[in-house]
Amino acid sequence: MRIIPYSEADAILHKPEMAKGLEKYKYIMDRLQKTNVSKDEEFQRIFRDFYQMRRFYSDDFAKHYFIIMEQLKATRNISFRMAIERVKHIRCSYEMSFSSKLVHTINPLHPIWDSIVTSRHFGIKAPHASIKDRESACCQRYEMYEDRFYDYLSTTEAQSLIHLFDKRFPDNGISDVKKIDFILWQDRSKTNGILDKRDRNHSEIRITTAPAKDVHTS
Repeated sequence: MRIIPYSEADAILHKPEMAKGLEKYKYIMDRLQKTNVSKDEEFQRIFRDFYQMRRFYSDDFAKHYFIIMEQLKATRNISFRMAIERVKHIRCSYEMSFSSKLVHTINPLHPIWDSIVTSRHFGIKAPHASIKDRESACCQRYEMYEDRFYDYLSTTEAQSLIHLFDKRFPDNGISDVKKIDFILWQDRSKTNGILDKRDRNHSEIRITTAPAKDVHTS
């Protein structure tokens, strides 16, 4: 696992985009339960911008994605398995990253899957597209990541990063999980821009069997 030096983390937290990103994230988390996200265009615009959904996903994907989010947002004990099972029906693909983002938005104690973060910092990659029962494999891989993430969260390094985050952004009101995620994601963003494309390709796994049933919109 890559160790982030204290000075490097401090530099990350002082990037101008960090404050802007935190503001957008807090808006998303605050508005989720206050609006119908399947119809709220402002919520959708900010979410799509913050998570870079516009770069790789169509308006049609977003439409169905926010319908699912609205349907699931009141679900207690939301799980990654529940999200990926629903999201896969949008375009017959296992979307590990955006399934995890949906889960995290509803319950911020669940970490977000980013293929560069999971690989670089936790040594975990998405299952290969040829593997049998890929849905279960994706869920098992996410569970492995979540376990390792929480193991890391209890370390001295992680607690130092959380303290540094709180010092930079006092009274931020976000989960420790997301504080670490902010720093690790910014750390991965220093690498070559090619990783953005690779992230998308490694975070989705196409379903090669018969197309799945349509997403329910009721």
